[in-house]
This record gives sequence, structure tokens and C-alpha cells, in this order.
Amino acid sequence: MSFSVNGQNSTELPNQDSINYYLQIIDEGERQVGTALASIGYLYKKAGRYNTALEYFDRALPLMQGKSSSMAVAKIHQSKGKIFETFGDNADPSRYYRLARVFYLNAAKIIENSEIQSMKMSVNQSLADIATKRRNFNRAVIYQNKVIKSLIRLYQDSIQSQAESFNDLLNKEIESSKDTIYLEIPAVSENSNGALPILNWRHLLILLLTIGLFIALFGLIAQYRKTSDLRQDIASNKTIQKQLTKQKEELQSLNLTLIKTEKEQRRSNMNKDKLFSIISHDLRSPINTISGFLNILGSKLSSIGDIELRSLAKEMTESTNRLSHFLDDLLRWSMSQLGQVKPKVEKIELKKLVEENYMLVKSRLKAKNIHFKASVPEHVNVYADANMLRLIVRNLISNAIKFSRKDGYIAISIKPGDKGTTLIEISDDGIGMSEEKLQSLFEFKGSEINSGSDNEGAGLGLMLCKEFAELNGGNIEVSSKLGEGTCFTILLPDHPPMEDTIA
Repeated sequence: MSFSVNGQNSTELPNQDSINYYLQIIDEGERQVGTALASIGYLYKKAGRYNTALEYFDRALPLMQGKSSSMAVAKIHQSKGKIFETFGDNADPSRYYRLARVFYLNAAKIIENSEIQSMKMSVNQSLADIATKRRNFNRAVIYQNKVIKSLIRLYQDSIQSQAESFNDLLNKEIESSKDTIYLEIPAVSENSNGALPILNWRHLLILLLTIGLFIALFGLIAQYRKTSDLRQDIASNKTIQKQLTKQKEELQSLNLTLIKTEKEQRRSNMNKDKLFSIISHDLRSPINTISGFLNILGSKLSSIGDIELRSLAKEMTESTNRLSHFLDDLLRWSMSQLGQVKPKVEKIELKKLVEENYMLVKSRLKAKNIHFKASVPEHVNVYADANMLRLIVRNLISNAIKFSRKDGYIAISIKPGDKGTTLIEISDDGIGMSEEKLQSLFEFKGSEINSGSDNEGAGLGLMLCKEFAELNGGNIEVSSKLGEGTCFTILLPDHPPMEDTIA
């Protein structure tokens, strides 16, 4: 397409050099804006306003792409990495340390072919630090070695630069002395042995070179120590990992053993449950039948004059009754062990409870001519499961009758206890117990189940009484002297428990 100027067609193109010049000015302007934005970001980073700093860095990066800005871009990436590393030090390290490493690697890639060793040292040190925090010690050693190489190169360049400077200075001194024909020889003292003083610039050169070498040496030693520490951390970490692996294997083996033991225990408990069911249920029916037949036999024999036969029938009836009571106790105890008995707490008037139990044992008291005294005031209450408390009181009264002598006495009294409890004392003047027997009183003694003596027992009833008392938030205590008698004390709360609803 052509345009007409002053009546003439023109196909002249614009000067490309001029266009490039103005484009360069635009690019340079954009880089200057990017530099300004990055500088603002550095200020916010220094002030701890990290999110705002990241916003300015992100705005600066698109304006600073180019070879002339590569170091500035690398610095921005490194600064972003530092910010995310700081975030990781305070929260969610797995996420922020990973982001920090990404930006450090961006910076390392930009300066990979650069000869600016100080920048390489800084970036590689950042990568080594983040690798250490992520417990990747092998990678940390690799980056630390790069830091050492940059440090050696930096000091080599520094020493070479210093040597070149002093060489230039020496050349200038030589050039300036070419016009001098005569040298003034300093006077030689008597003690100098004819030696001439060394020129001052040589002293200064040797001194500065020595200082530079010492600085380089100290830097290398510090980096070597840091690398050695990292290697020790790696070795220590490997040892810890081996120990943890060994412990994990031991725990897995122990876990398998526990699972096997648990299965065996569960199987054993199931067998016990079946045994309890057989003893407590399947045997009760024939025992009740035998007891019924013995009662009929006793009533029929009462009209016969055979005293010995009547006595034998009476003993058989008593033995059967003891066995029946034992089975009842065993049923209740097995249910409590299986967790099937849960106390239903309610308000219980003690006077009424004692009267009910007295009526149940009245005939037995009369048979042994035992005097029974109950000192129970009106309206004294406790909070417990009624059926469990009846069993406890009935068992303790029955024991008192069993171990009392003829014409003895049994007394029940109520006393206030400590810390919101009420005490129910059941005492007798029977045969009492030795200290040795007291120690094992609430233990099951299966070997005594079949004893024919009226004064022996398996101890299951007392063990059941104690467990029921504890289930209701109380306890049972006992005191006794051989030949003088025994006193059982039932401790029960006189107030409702907070978590239960009182019926």
C-alpha cells in the first residue's frame, strides 16, 4: 500500500535503528519499573509483611525478564524462597519447605553459568539449609560442597585480584623510578651486618597476601566443619532409622503375639461362659427336684419312729440347700464378671430392708435360739441397687447365724459414716476368725465346696457381697477375734450419684 505526499507516492519505510532504539528505551523503562517494584517488595519483606512482599515480587518478575536482569531475577526468586521457608518454620513445613526449594532452584538455574560466586554461595547455602530442614542430609551435603567450591573460587579470585593490584602498583613504582639515576643508600649501622632495609611496599604486599590466605583458610575450615557435622547427622540418622526399623519389627511381632493371645483369651472366656451356664442353669433343675423329693421324704418320715433315718434325711436336705445356694451365688457372680449385672440405683429405706431379711431367717434364728436385735431408726436411707443390697444383708445375716453358738446373739445397727456414707453393722458373738483367715476372707476357696460341716463354705457368697458393694459405690469391712465374734460393716452412699437417675 502506498501513500501520496504532495501529490507523489511514497514507499519509504521507517528507520529500523530508530525503532529499535525506542523499543530499547521502553524495555529499559519496564526493567526500571520492575526494579522499583522489587525494591518495594524487599522493604515489605524486611518489615515482616511477607504476603505484601510476595505481591510486589510477582508484579516485578514479568517486567525484569532478560539477560541484563538475570541476577536481579535470581535475587527475587531467592527472596520468595526465604519467605516460604519462614512460613514453613511456623506452620505446615511439608508444604512451604517444598515451595521454598522450588524458588531456590529457580534462582540456582538462573545463575548456573554466572561467575558471581557470592550469589552462588548464597543460593546453594539456602538449598543446603532447606534440605537439612527437610531431613534430606545427602542432598544438603551436595549443596554444601557447592558452597565450599564457590568459597574457594571466591578467595582465589580475591587473592588473584589483590596480586594483580599489587603487581600494577609495583609496575607503577618501577616506572616512576626509571628517571632516577642514583639511589641514595641508607647509612648502615654497626649492628646491621651490612644488610639493606626491605622496601615498605614489599612488607605491605606480603602482609596483605598473608591476611588473605588466613581468611581463606579460616573460611575453608568453617565450611569443612559444617560439612562434617552434616555427614555426622547423616550417619546418626541412618543409625536411628535402623533402630526404628528394628523396633518396628519387634512391635509387629509383639502385635501378632497379642492378637493370638487375644483370640485364645476370647476362646477361653467363651468356654468359661458355657461352663457357668451349665453349672448355674442346667444343674439347678435336678438339684431343685432332689430338694423337693427330700422335703417330701422328710414329711413322710416324721410319722415313722426311725430317728436315724429322719436325721439322715435332714442332713441330705441341708446339704442340698447349701448346694442350691452356692449355685445361686455362682450364677450371680458369673454374671457380674461378664459385665451383665448393672446396678439400678434407687433410694432404699434401711428399716424396711432389715425387717424383710429378718422374716426370711426367723426360723433359723429360732432353731439355734439366737437373740436378734436391730437398732435401725426410721427414715434412714441409702442409695443402691435394692436386689444387690438384699443379697448382701441376707448373706451376712446367714453367715452370722451359721457361725454363732446356740443361745448367742446377732445385732444390726446403723451409723453415719464419713464423706456422705452410711454404715450398716452386722455383728455376732460367734466363734470369730483368726488373723490368717481374715486375710483371705474374700477369696474363693473352691476346695471347701463339698465340706459337710455347717461352719465351712467356699467363700463365694462373701466375695459376691464385696463386689456388689463396690458396684454400688461402697465397700465392706470386717473385724473379728477368734472366740469372741465378728462384725461386718457395709459402707454405702447416702446421696444419689450425679450420673444416675434415681428411680
